[in-house]
Amino acid sequence: MNLAEQLQGLYQKFGELPGISIELHKQLIAVAVENKAAKATIFLQGAQVAEYQQKGQQKGQQPLLWLSDQCDFKAGKPLRGGIPICWPWFGNLECNPEQVKSQFPADALAHGFVRGREWNLDSIEHVDPSTTELVLSLNVLPDAQWPFAAKLQLKVSVAEQLTLEFTVINTGDKPFSFTSALHTYLNISEIEAVSVSGLEGIRYLDTLNEWKPETDEAPVCIDGEVDRVYQNLEKAVRLSDSGFKRTILLDADNAPDMVVWNPWQDKAKRLSNFADDAYQRMICLESAHVLDNLKSLEPGESFVMKMSVTQED
Repeated sequence: MNLAEQLQGLYQKFGELPGISIELHKQLIAVAVENKAAKATIFLQGAQVAEYQQKGQQKGQQPLLWLSDQCDFKAGKPLRGGIPICWPWFGNLECNPEQVKSQFPADALAHGFVRGREWNLDSIEHVDPSTTELVLSLNVLPDAQWPFAAKLQLKVSVAEQLTLEFTVINTGDKPFSFTSALHTYLNISEIEAVSVSGLEGIRYLDTLNEWKPETDEAPVCIDGEVDRVYQNLEKAVRLSDSGFKRTILLDADNAPDMVVWNPWQDKAKRLSNFADDAYQRMICLESAHVLDNLKSLEPGESFVMKMSVTQED
């Protein structure tokens, strides 16, 4: 099916629903959602939420999610920003547990392969004037890259908070193991103006220092490149931004780990679709289950992880 036929089919099915627009961004199709509480944009490629902004006199003055203005919107190429889904492994494959990486070829791309695949838009429901729910799915068939059968589903709720519910179902006849993350890019005023609380006293692995385990007793402030995996969180995390005068709350269920990432100056210059100074306006707080918290599914079993993002009053 070509783009024109795909757009026509989506218009016929969803185009008359309240607050729904079907958009074409160069080679990529997106669904724009607007209701009484918020607006959002979700791309079919990767089931990637690219925009979310709350409404209200004080809320939503700036989008909560960051999307690079250098995205080229090419088919098969993941967008830089929003909330990419990392699956069936997170990060570089060689940094995953042996139980995960032994299933795949050694030259596999970072963060898995579903970010670049086209998902199906199964349904859109206008629950009430302030809540719109979308369900997207992807059937993954065995191939040289992934020798198992699985069905993935993402339910997106656009309301006074943004909620993502990610489901993995083993639809094959063999067990498999995986790690995954909802790789959330948050929009900030400037990197020096933010701090992250809720991680105090939590053990983390510093990937920039030979994965050495460490802890901090103060909120996280960024003054250089950071790439940390915080393990086994038991409460929500808050990002305070003195420049935008707001606090963003991130909460998760069945996602016990959080990755804190900012590339800083040198690495920013090496990233694709990323301006040299873009590190100043974003930070990633990624709800995940990685390393020792990998998941294994027998045939017929399923796994669900959930996370929410909201701006607090």
